[in-house]
Amino acid sequence: MRSRADLVATFHRAMPDRVAQATDLWLGYEQGQSGNLPVLRRLLHTLKGEAHMLELAACGDLAELTETVIDAVRGGGGPTQLIGDSVLGALEALGLLSASVGEEAAPDLDVVKQTLRAAHAELTSGRSPAGEPAPPPARAAESALPPRLDPAAPPDPAAPPAVLDAEAVGARVHELQRLHGEREVLQRRLREAQRMLRALLVEIDPRGGTDRVAERITKTLGYGAEIERLLGAVRADWSSNEFASGRALGELDEVVRAASVVRTERLLNQVSLAARSAARMLGKDVEARVEGTGLLDAAVERRLEPVLLHLVRNAVDHGIEPADVRARRGKPARGTVAVTVVQTDAAVRVEVKDDGGGVDFARLREVLAEAVPGAASLDDTALIPYLFAHGLTTSRSVGAISGRGVGLDVVAREIGALGGQVRVDSRPGLGTTILLVVPKNLHGEEVVPVSCGRFRCAVPTHAVHSVMLLDELLHTSDGPRVRLTSGPSAELVPLYALGAVLGDGGQPEPGDAALVLHHAAGLFAVSVDGYENPRLCALVRSEELPWSSPLVRGVAPTADGEAMLLLDVERVFACARQAPREAPFPAAPESKREPLALVVEDAPVARELLCGILRALGLRVEEASDGREGLARARATPPDVVLTDLEMPYMNGLEMVAELRRTPALARVPVVVLTTQTTATHAQNVAALRGLGVRAVLSKQRFVEEELRRIIAESLGGA
Repeated sequence: MRSRADLVATFHRAMPDRVAQATDLWLGYEQGQSGNLPVLRRLLHTLKGEAHMLELAACGDLAELTETVIDAVRGGGGPTQLIGDSVLGALEALGLLSASVGEEAAPDLDVVKQTLRAAHAELTSGRSPAGEPAPPPARAAESALPPRLDPAAPPDPAAPPAVLDAEAVGARVHELQRLHGEREVLQRRLREAQRMLRALLVEIDPRGGTDRVAERITKTLGYGAEIERLLGAVRADWSSNEFASGRALGELDEVVRAASVVRTERLLNQVSLAARSAARMLGKDVEARVEGTGLLDAAVERRLEPVLLHLVRNAVDHGIEPADVRARRGKPARGTVAVTVVQTDAAVRVEVKDDGGGVDFARLREVLAEAVPGAASLDDTALIPYLFAHGLTTSRSVGAISGRGVGLDVVAREIGALGGQVRVDSRPGLGTTILLVVPKNLHGEEVVPVSCGRFRCAVPTHAVHSVMLLDELLHTSDGPRVRLTSGPSAELVPLYALGAVLGDGGQPEPGDAALVLHHAAGLFAVSVDGYENPRLCALVRSEELPWSSPLVRGVAPTADGEAMLLLDVERVFACARQAPREAPFPAAPESKREPLALVVEDAPVARELLCGILRALGLRVEEASDGREGLARARATPPDVVLTDLEMPYMNGLEMVAELRRTPALARVPVVVLTTQTTATHAQNVAALRGLGVRAVLSKQRFVEEELRRIIAESLGGA
């Protein structure tokens, strides 16, 4: 029988997953999934019962109080801001209670309980404070979902993430093995036909007389007919086998893809939590709205999550003004940050919009004044590309959320690595909208093929606004322009020759074809020799190629054995304009490969912070959430430097470093350790790590970013 101590330890180990599940249930309810409330109530009731049985009074009492609020909501109350914050605060406190077991500093529950009691009083009195209406149910993008999914039905919060259907995979692998066996039989039949043909040729000796040759031909006609019949049968069976193999491979691919596709609900719940947390940290009154849903490749979701978390925190911090400023501008006291997801056939569009003060273009001109000639005279639209410059920040001080120079450059890099795009629209005093467009999956991409001189290229379909023939070119002091529509309000967009961007030279001419493309600040057009209809193609990503070009982010093989270059639209625009956004922050010439850093950290927030710092240093970054995954990634692609936590599941940091040192290719890789350990065990671990040749052991409690930057620079410089 397990001891009470073991049961208590199990209870606390399970708490993070339970808190995450309960949080997702509540956020889903706020977005209109009413079926989540009974599930949440059962979860809290179970948690309360277990806590009281294990004599964990603090957890039990808090779960019970939260349960009474949920019961009141089920009785007819609406999820106002106060109620939502009280429930989420209670769930966060439950997680902190378990995390603080054995530590002296336990979370103060008085404020949490007072908020819950206030929410309960509001619900039972039937009154909602003015200015706190219940948030409307989220509008699901129903047309974007496959027919087999019912968008009206709430997802099962307890459902496990998508996993590979072993039975379905096994059936298709068995079928492919059977078809492979058939091909072996067909090969034997072909060899038999070849033997018969050789025997036939031996029978015909051209050196004999005419009568002799004629006799031999007559004698072997039946033999030849048999060979022809045999080859015809093999050809028919081979064709049938090839068709069946292709179908089985297609079905296997569908099964694998289905396992790699995830819905966006969990991601959007994390975004909503990040916005609320940032608002509480900064003391701002902000409503976070999340609308829509979609399906994403799991690999796309992993890179999209830190980007969205950064954007919503940035919107709360930079975008939403203090209450007194909003009052002077005639705005509601409560600011709004809205995240909307819309799925199309080829891509997922995510819009992050706030009703704050917009980009401070005046401050941006000050920052750029010394490095960009004429920055003071640039209009707002022309300044937008500079927001993506590495290291740029308009903050006057470093805060808990912003001011570190880790901003849209990291966002653009992450989205660009997915083959997506970032677009920015900001109006002073009215707010900022940032649109992210990412492909649904990484297995293939829909592109528009174009020909341009000696190059065969393609651009992602989601980056194409329209295609046109150039009837008239308008020459301005800023270069050629093309009119998109007729009429007095027609939009003029910059026009460039794609051949000149690719190094072949040339100028746009009337009669040329042109693609009108999106970029961060608006639209631009490139002239090409011709274009084809959109089609789906399989890509080899640029990081997998033996060579690199800043303009090319992938290569797609073509049916004739050639290759098609997938262009990076943002890079094409920057090159066409002679890369103005890189001018204020000149960097060393781009090398063939940036140094690779591996970050092994099980805490998502800490991992995000470390990855942002390393990317700001110009490093490529791979991530792992535990030592076992980190070791596998290091062995697959040896990194130039490793940052790791110590306490992690499956394999801790000390064990991982020891395994790295036992691997010849990784024995000399610099390793930096970050830890929260402060006990006597910590000193033992430090001694062991020093013996393994670790560069440094840094404390998370006294984390100094400049110290980490210095150590990384020394490690990469071989110091």
